[in-house]
Formats: sequence, C-alpha cells, structure tokens
Amino acid sequence: MTPHPTPDSTPRTPGTPRTADGAPTPDGTPAPDGTPAPATPASTDRTPTPVRPATADRTPADRAPAPGGATDGPPAPHATPDPTPGTTSAPVTTPGAVEDATLGGGAGVRPDTPARRAAARCALRDTSPDILVAGGGVAGLTTALALHAAGHGRVTVVEAAPGLRPLGAGLNLMPNAVRELDALGLLDRLEADAVRTRELRYYHRCGALIAREERGLRAGYRWPQLSVHRAHLQRVLADAVEERLGPGTLVTGARVTGVEQPPGGARPRVRIEHCSGGVRAVTHLEPDVLVGADGIRSAVRSALHPDEGEPPWNGVLVWRGVSAMDAHRTEPFMLVAGDDRQKAVVYPMTEPSPRRPGVLVNWALAMPADAVDERFLGDWNRPVPVERFLDHYAGWEFGGVSVPEVLRAADGAYEYPMVDREPLGRWSHGRTTLVGDAAHAMYPTGSNGATQSIVDARALAHALAVHRDPVEALAAYDAHRRPAMTELQLANRRLGPEAVIHLAHERAPGGFTDADAVVPPEERRAIAARYAATGAFDPEAVNRGTPYAVPVRDLAAARSRPGDTPVRARP
Repeated sequence: MTPHPTPDSTPRTPGTPRTADGAPTPDGTPAPDGTPAPATPASTDRTPTPVRPATADRTPADRAPAPGGATDGPPAPHATPDPTPGTTSAPVTTPGAVEDATLGGGAGVRPDTPARRAAARCALRDTSPDILVAGGGVAGLTTALALHAAGHGRVTVVEAAPGLRPLGAGLNLMPNAVRELDALGLLDRLEADAVRTRELRYYHRCGALIAREERGLRAGYRWPQLSVHRAHLQRVLADAVEERLGPGTLVTGARVTGVEQPPGGARPRVRIEHCSGGVRAVTHLEPDVLVGADGIRSAVRSALHPDEGEPPWNGVLVWRGVSAMDAHRTEPFMLVAGDDRQKAVVYPMTEPSPRRPGVLVNWALAMPADAVDERFLGDWNRPVPVERFLDHYAGWEFGGVSVPEVLRAADGAYEYPMVDREPLGRWSHGRTTLVGDAAHAMYPTGSNGATQSIVDARALAHALAVHRDPVEALAAYDAHRRPAMTELQLANRRLGPEAVIHLAHERAPGGFTDADAVVPPEERRAIAARYAATGAFDPEAVNRGTPYAVPVRDLAAARSRPGDTPVRARP
C-alpha cells in the first residue's frame, strides 16, 4: 500500500493523478475527471515495488526473491520518515531495485529484473483503495481476508506484537460467524483442530441442572458452533492472509500510535511506530481507508474519541486457562455454572487424535474482587498461578466434570478484570472506522466477542464493495452494524443468556431438584431466543445464508473507483 501525499508533500493538481512525490502518474491512468495523464516515458519501465516498513521478524527467506523473480506480496505502505531525535529513519525506495531494510540497519538489495518490473506494473494497475488495518488479531485478519474476497487487493495489516504468538485460551464461534468463515473458504482448516459444540448446559452451583440446549447442527443450524483455541483460529487466518494477499501484507512489530482524521472526507494521517531490540522507527501513512481492529485499548478509537478514558471495570475478576486432560476425564458438552457471585465455564476444544491422544479443555472463572490494578484493565495476558483461586471452586462438580480437577491440570492461568466499553454513537468518521473490540468490546457472555468481530469484517468488506465512495461505505457499515452491537453490549451487561443461573439462585438459593418449577421452560426459551435474535444468530437468520455476498458487478466496481485514483510508486 502506498500512502497518499502527506500535508508537507507537493499538492495534487486537479485532474492529474500524482505519485507520492507529486509527479504525474507514470502509466497514463485517467484522472478522476477524465483528463488523460501524460504518456508514460520509456524510463518508467524501471518502476520499483514500494517497500513495506521495516519489521521485527524478517528472516533471510523473507528477503529472498520469490520464484521467477516475482514480488513477495502486494504493495504495502511506503514509509514516510519521521526525523524525531532518537529514532531510526524508515527505509526508502531506490530506483531499479527494492531495498529490504531491518531496524538493525542491515539491508539487502534485490536486483531489478523484467519479471519483477512486470509484477510491479501489474500491482500498480490495481485501482482498489489503499486500506490500512490496525491490529492483527481475529478482527483484523478476518477483515483483510474479507476485503480480499470482496475485490480489494491493496490491504496492509499492522500488528504491534513482534510476531504471532500462541497466547490466550479458547473461544466459541457461533453459527453466524462459522457461516462467514465458511464463505471465506476456511471452515475445513478450522475444523481440523476444533470441536463441534453440540450441547450447552447451565448448572446451579449446588450441582442441580437448570437447562440444557442443543447447539449448532443439532439445533437445526446449517453451520456448526465451534469450540476452538484462539491460537489455532489466529494461525488459520494468518496463513490465509499470507497465501491470498502475500507475505508482506501482515507487518508485525508495528503499532499505530496516533491518527489525525481531517474533516470533510479527507484521508486520515496515521502514525506508526516500528520497534525491535530497542531500536525505533516512526512512519506516517495516509491510506484511503483506515480500519481500527486494535482491541479494547484501540489507538484508533482513542483518536476518534479522545476523552473516553480507560475501560470501565464492573468489579469482577476473570481467570482463564487451558488444561490438557485425558479424554476419559472430560465430557462432550459445554457447561456454565454458578450463582449470583461466582461462575465457571468449561468445555473441550479439541478431539483426541494420534498426535495428541488427550483433549484440550478451555475454562474461565469469574468472581467479584475488592480492587484491581488499573494498569491491567483490558489486559488479557497477565499470568497468575492457579493456586491463587483454586480454593474458591472446591467441590464444584457438574455432570461428571470436576472443576478443581480441570484447574489442577492447567500449567497456569491468565487473570484480567472484566471490562467492556461504553456503546458509541458513531463508529465511522470519514474514511476511518472500527471493528471488533475496538468498536464494541463487551463482557465475555454468550460467546459473542470473536463471533461478532468476524461478522463485522464481512459486513465492512461488503459495504466497501457495493458503495463506490469510501465515506458512504463506512457510514453504511456503521448504520448496519452499530445499533445491533449496542443492544448486544447492553444485553451482556444484563447477563445475556446466563441470566437463567441468576434467576435460579434468586428463587432457590439453597438448591433445588425440579428446575422447571424454579425457572419454567418457556421462560428459559424466551431468554435464549431473545438473546440469539439480538446477536442475529437465531436459526432462521443464520440459515438464510450470508447477507454479505458481493455480486460480480460490485467486485468490478471495487477495483475501479474514480474517487480513489491510487498514488504510484516513485519513478
């Protein structure tokens, strides 16, 4: 992705496409008003491929030419150096060659070849908008894949972490998200190391069963509900991004630290810090579209809403972890158990296999706390020993699943305060918008965090495909997704479908033998149906199929947008 001219660059002349340094486009591409650009001089056959910003985990294989001398990915951001004292200048493009620079200062220059020049010219003819995605988690990677599927080839994802690491625990993907991943051709890979969730059970802490619900295919959906390790999901997404968009698409060790959003639909100016081994580089980019997928502490959201402050804490601590269990010591259902103070969620997320005879079990616990270190609000990866909370769950056993046994089988745990974000009255500002937790972080209730992030990604890509103006597209995406997600955020504050546990405890705190007499079946069904409808994962809505398929005519439009004539590489 090549940036548009920064404010200190030579301004564009109306009617004439310009390069990053203000020169006319080298290939005669018509300007937005139809004025022909100057003819291409013969020397422009040596146009180089733009250089992506230096990354922290480049390997010799990354620097080697691809087979046949082709480029190693789509055009990625061309760095605009920031002369801040103490920083390292970002790499620059040199005529006739591509410079591979690292933050340590080393560089290897690949020779210019006819094949590389042809690949560069082919890439430059892609007139879809330059899209920058901040965040390489589930939301950001799915957004990149959805944009690619909708005809957008100029996508770059920047991720603050120095590389993709197998952090986190498990998650559940509801059938509406699985439907969208299936539409992206990822379901087989995902199911290779996941479990089809067939049943969900709610228990009172005394051990009494409150309700049991069939899930996924058993509940009449056309797609399953999946329990999966977050690391496996992220790896499936990252591999697909590399295969489909090129290995230069995901840039790690690059954190968005500032955004200037001019009024009137102008392109945002994005500040990115690259860091490796204590060496820093700062660049600025001006993409056609900026997508904030950078989580609950989103820098993009903070720039759009600078007075928002820290995520609000509800007084509850959450512990999460993964346990390797003997398959005979697990049960094939997902359970949620507790009372009005404590909660436990346990479910298997892998099947036994020859390479791994045991089963990985995901678990999450929650209970109130008197105080929390505000430095860790929104931090999901703070390690703590299991012994810190093990005694609070002594004697918790449900349907043959012993919670203490599951906890003792874990190598460790992660602790974080249960936080969310206040619903926003607006996600999209001009050419900048939000997806996932950056848009609607919610309490971990009802398996909707990753699920709704995936749906966001598909909805955004669809809007950008069917609306020629990016500003109109982002506004349409906002109008389509934000109201429902606001309702879901508020529903999760009201406990979502887990309200049945609180109702049972309020009505029979000492326990019970007849759940139907405590929370009648019709009341339980109404709570579940209302929540499913709010998140648009009720069977009727899901089984109609994806609403985000892009017609062929709109794919063509996505590649030819008069309002977004791409800036070419410097000749």
